[in-house]
Amino acid sequence: MQIWFRLFLVLSIMALVAIGIEQIVALNPLPSGLGLIGWLAATTYLCDRIMAQPLEELTQQIKSSRGQIDHSSNSSRSTAALIHDLKLDLQNVTMDLNQTVETLAKTTAIKERMESELAIGRSIQMNMLTLTLPNLPKRKDLELDAILQPARELGGDFYDFYFFREHTAYLFEQNTCCFCIGDVSGKGVPAALFMSVVKTLMKAQSDITLSPAKILTHVNQSLSANNPTCMFATLFFGTLNLTTGDLVYTNAGHHPPYVRRQDGSIEKLAQKHGPAIGIVDGLIYRESRTNLSYGDILFSYTDGVTEAMDLHQNLFSDERLLSLLTSAQYSSAKESIHLIHQAVTEFQGNAEQSDDITMLSLQFLGHPEMAAIASELAIKDEVLSLLQQDWY
Repeated sequence: MQIWFRLFLVLSIMALVAIGIEQIVALNPLPSGLGLIGWLAATTYLCDRIMAQPLEELTQQIKSSRGQIDHSSNSSRSTAALIHDLKLDLQNVTMDLNQTVETLAKTTAIKERMESELAIGRSIQMNMLTLTLPNLPKRKDLELDAILQPARELGGDFYDFYFFREHTAYLFEQNTCCFCIGDVSGKGVPAALFMSVVKTLMKAQSDITLSPAKILTHVNQSLSANNPTCMFATLFFGTLNLTTGDLVYTNAGHHPPYVRRQDGSIEKLAQKHGPAIGIVDGLIYRESRTNLSYGDILFSYTDGVTEAMDLHQNLFSDERLLSLLTSAQYSSAKESIHLIHQAVTEFQGNAEQSDDITMLSLQFLGHPEMAAIASELAIKDEVLSLLQQDWY
């Protein structure tokens, strides 16, 4: 029953009471006293019940919203008592609301601080993975491009590259390019931290040896010996001699990369040399060797590319990737990255990105005649050492 209807009913009863009193007093003033009192009592009780019912309902709703369901009947309680209880309930609701607002403010502050820290972490991670080596734009024997698009603020995918000088070619400064691409299990902060450890260990070991097999063997030993969270990373690591085009690589459970030859043919480096690093202690990884000719492009990626999904849960797939690399027109590492990234973006459409998307591509631009020059001018460690001793 609506409140306005109840109010109208009360006013109507009060009007009828007033008319009845006037008529009774006019007809028989003396005997009407007791009847008048009874009439007033009945009218007062009826008005009280009419006004009390919505107060009872409101009180029960407030108690129910606070989890304080009252199964007792309030039908015999007066309006004044119900108003008093309603006042107390409203005061309790106000206190609860103030506590909720305070808790929400604290939660919002914590959320904003975490978002700020994640933004800083993302900035640090992206800076670690950008192609900003000062000598890279100056190189004429190599073009290298990469992209990393995390599914969250922080990702577990990574890539890296750096240049070293082989001992047999001191006159050719930094003639070996080491590069890698990897995918850490999981996502978010734990994966990002594990990724940083893997990158650090690999870079440190590359200062000691340029053998991909030895590098991954050492890194795997360091990770698996103390890995309580059982995290792991798939990894492709290669060293490319920028004088001869010789490529030595090790694949630790990662998706095999593709080599696009100058004649348009596609070669899949399908050899697997061991499982993902961090799983099995004491593993000895192997390595394979191939050769890149002038203009050949090596394209590597993580599973976020082939497992990208559209709104209907369809996968981008290895077949679609291979078809693009085989039939599409591109002539540089940068163009191959742009081609595949654009295709994956269009395929996903408005679907949410489910995994990190990472690609690394390099094109060998060294000239074959440089290998003959390098062999003629190569200086052994002993000869260089003698020259240094004579100089000083």
